[in-house]
Amino acid sequence: MSKQTTNIRPLREADLDAVMKLHRELGWNPAFRADGSTLRQRLSALINEENALLLVAERERDVVGYIHGEIVTYLLFAGSEMLISEVFVMAAARGQGVGRALIETMEAEAVKQRCFRISVLNSRERESYKRGFYPSLGYEERASTAVFHKRLDWG
Repeated sequence: MSKQTTNIRPLREADLDAVMKLHRELGWNPAFRADGSTLRQRLSALINEENALLLVAERERDVVGYIHGEIVTYLLFAGSEMLISEVFVMAAARGQGVGRALIETMEAEAVKQRCFRISVLNSRERESYKRGFYPSLGYEERASTAVFHKRLDWG
């Protein structure tokens, strides 16, 4: 894919197949059913979620990336935080500013929503972590913070 104009816009129902294709390219989550129905249901629900923001990066009408952010409100802090949980860019479009455009658009939305901070979840095993993508955009890894999780089985 050559250098092209990247258009960032809200995800629409018509984009679900393209986003599912990105998920498959980047490693299908084992929690998703093989037919894609789980992911399709989650994406459809998030499109209308009040605190969720899903954007796609488009080039020549093809979806080449997407980002998912959630506005989280904390009791003990000055306000809300934008938490980015997913940034996926098609392999052929990496290194061409697509990820940067997605992040910058999400940052602008966080400012518009008066968030006091923006955070990104990233696995140390992901290629984006290994190549320092987020630090190149001014993000700092918080060595003083531990992230704990516990799987809940609810059915």
